[in-house]
Amino acid sequence: MEKNNTVIRLHLELDLAHMSDREIEILKKYGSMKESISRDILVPADITLHALNYVILRAFGWQNGHLHHFALPDEVFDELTEQKFYTWSKLAGVYFRFPSENFEDIYWDDNYKENENLKSWMKRKYTGPYKYKGNSEHYLYSQLEVRDFFERYPVVTVQEVSLYEESKPYQVNPKDASVYQVQNAFVDIFCHELIERIPLMSVLQPSFIRIMPMSWIRHGIMEKLAALDVERGLDVCERNYYCSGKSMREVLESYNVTAEPVTHLLHYRYDYGDGWEVSITAEDVYCCDEETGWTRLGGDMKVDIPFDTLEEVVEKYRPVCIAKDGIELIDDVGGISGFCDFLESAFDINLNDPDYKVLISEAGDMLNWAYMMGWTGKWISPKKTL
Repeated sequence: MEKNNTVIRLHLELDLAHMSDREIEILKKYGSMKESISRDILVPADITLHALNYVILRAFGWQNGHLHHFALPDEVFDELTEQKFYTWSKLAGVYFRFPSENFEDIYWDDNYKENENLKSWMKRKYTGPYKYKGNSEHYLYSQLEVRDFFERYPVVTVQEVSLYEESKPYQVNPKDASVYQVQNAFVDIFCHELIERIPLMSVLQPSFIRIMPMSWIRHGIMEKLAALDVERGLDVCERNYYCSGKSMREVLESYNVTAEPVTHLLHYRYDYGDGWEVSITAEDVYCCDEETGWTRLGGDMKVDIPFDTLEEVVEKYRPVCIAKDGIELIDDVGGISGFCDFLESAFDINLNDPDYKVLISEAGDMLNWAYMMGWTGKWISPKKTL
């Protein structure tokens, strides 16, 4: 396999938009935060969203115990899909994951065993080369789901909710409906999740590179799909449904279409109860060839990262953390507000409080719980983060 000599610098930043001044103060005082809770990561250019998930989990200290997904900003999603469910359905398997509860396939390699070292297990997941071995995110498989959906639901019943007036339910053909009408008609359909087999740079554009008009991107994708003769591919896929996994995967892979970058920003959401959200941007691109060595595409072209660090990403095919702000977080703590409450209760104890002995005891219980959840509270250097 040809070595990939391109490295991307990503900036990952936790959403703190709704934090109070008091909570920000707590994060700075007890969470080692200066400006934000963020990580700067160097990754191989062909890292998939699937592998990036494990990078984010490890970088922020989460334990992979909850659901997650990647999504485009709402305005980008609306422009790409034209807000039409039929347009979205054509792009299912190119950008978007068709709604499914087949978690065994979605999390096709989530094979962690209780006695394993979690850090080492995650490291294997985000170390390349990157290969998707599931089924549901391939284009043909997604389109089988699309065809079945349209056959099963010639009409859907929409009940729109308004704060100002009560609307009557109405029916609409999903091929003529908006994405939001179809989502409204089903409690378990969410169309914004991106498939994770695709390389990050097939959807995310570095901040210094202009994105093509969305209509051009959409038209180009549709032309590629039309050239594939998808209907014939669906028939082939159905005939091979019960063949060996390898035979089936070869059929599926032959019909995949390469996505085009559509955004400068991606959202990563983890644990829908706690509501963690991380923004992802590509800040720089570093390339290497035999004649010129390492060059930087962004900024003033001067490479601002040590060559040996870039070589480490390329040679070991593994992400490297080069900068961070804020300590690691905790699962099941109640999101960022709950994390602030935890830090305050565990460390901000007034010894002049008449109940300080009770508070110290409660703080000890909380810290024991946090340690059990894999949290140490110690500052981990960027070099040792991944």
